[in-house]
Amino acid sequence: MKIDTIICGDCLEKLKEIPDNSIDMIFADPPYFMQTSGDLNRSDGTRFSGVSEDWDKFENLKNYDDFSCKWLSECRRILKPKGSIWVIGGFQNIYRLGYLMQEMGFWILNDVVWTKPNAPPNFTGTRLQNRHETLLWCSPKRGASYTFNYQTLKSINGGKQDSSVWDIGICIGPERLKDKDGHKLHATQKPEKLLYKVILASTKPGDI
Repeated sequence: MKIDTIICGDCLEKLKEIPDNSIDMIFADPPYFMQTSGDLNRSDGTRFSGVSEDWDKFENLKNYDDFSCKWLSECRRILKPKGSIWVIGGFQNIYRLGYLMQEMGFWILNDVVWTKPNAPPNFTGTRLQNRHETLLWCSPKRGASYTFNYQTLKSINGGKQDSSVWDIGICIGPERLKDKDGHKLHATQKPEKLLYKVILASTKPGDI
């Protein structure tokens, strides 16, 4: 299997090309199925660019669940017995994904709350500001061994045991990838610091 390679394409098709039991750690950032409609405007009247791409649109919840079961099943197939998977989501989808994963036999090790100190406000003032997302860290089954670099996380946390609440800002400034016209390339780009911590916590050098 090739390493240090970016595979571009439909995940439902590309995952099928990966051998069984070959991946040590998976980070999945699936569509959230936001189910938003209409325009969101800031207090100054300018339009807020949320998630409007076709990849986040599904006919209904059953259609979303069917899609989720397909990619989760492939992830389960390619994951090594001692591997682990992280799945990130918001309130719109994370509870559904957690249920589906438990039904498939995944064992939830932690649900990590990613809090965002610089999250956008609730522009309509009709709900609480949504300042967090959830990451489900799971092993393939209950009782399976997995990599957890406890001491590493403790050392970068000032010598204290790390917790399941991670305070990391969203992508802004030079980290936010944009096209030639200055528009963001991906609506839900995750910060490198978040991915770095996931990789640091649950992999060893040389892992795939």
